[in-house]
Amino acid sequence: MRPTLHPRTISSYLNDATILEFLERSLPRLSGTVLDIGCGTMRYKPTVLSAPGVERYVGLDLEAGRFAYSVPADAYWDGVRMPFEDGSIDGALLFEVLEHCADPRLVVGEAARVLKPGGALLFSTPFVYPLHGVPYDFQRLTPFGARQLMSAAGFAPIEIEAGGAWDASLGQAMSLWISHRPMPRLLRMALAVVHVPVFQVLLALDRGQRRAPLERENRMLTGILGVARKPA
Repeated sequence: MRPTLHPRTISSYLNDATILEFLERSLPRLSGTVLDIGCGTMRYKPTVLSAPGVERYVGLDLEAGRFAYSVPADAYWDGVRMPFEDGSIDGALLFEVLEHCADPRLVVGEAARVLKPGGALLFSTPFVYPLHGVPYDFQRLTPFGARQLMSAAGFAPIEIEAGGAWDASLGQAMSLWISHRPMPRLLRMALAVVHVPVFQVLLALDRGQRRAPLERENRMLTGILGVARKPA
């Protein structure tokens, strides 16, 4: 289901909409069997399977007891070794997972191992976001940290983009404040209703800022998204 912005979705809308838009743009990079690492509710399954070249979607998540909650999945792993042969997967997703990895090098290394040469890893991780999945929330990656992480696992080339810039970050921070700060329920709902059109304006203003170079000093990010390719 496509994300919509309304008073009850202000805290999740930006991440959800940004990742889905990124995935839809990236579908031509996917084919064959696609592995969704940390699949959660498998929300991306219909979109992945809509790609002409994709034949199979596999949702992978941690075994019960290894995260704050467990979910039904197609396959499970122990957080150390994925249950797939070397070079057996054509493409992979790693959306909103890296911040929850005590050792993200291990997860990215496993993704590189199971991918076929030439396979693409699509990834995202938040930057302006509160603690979540506690106590399994370990870091926030910058674009430079993400590039180093992917490069160390052998991925090349690596493309990274911002999920949002200054205005989107302000809208996101306001959304999170309204959604999670302790306050009376009726006040929260009133603020959320007022905030929706403000958030829409901020997101519209932000579109031009997203194209600014990531290497710029004082660059603000709501999160990062990227594509890392395993060398052929």
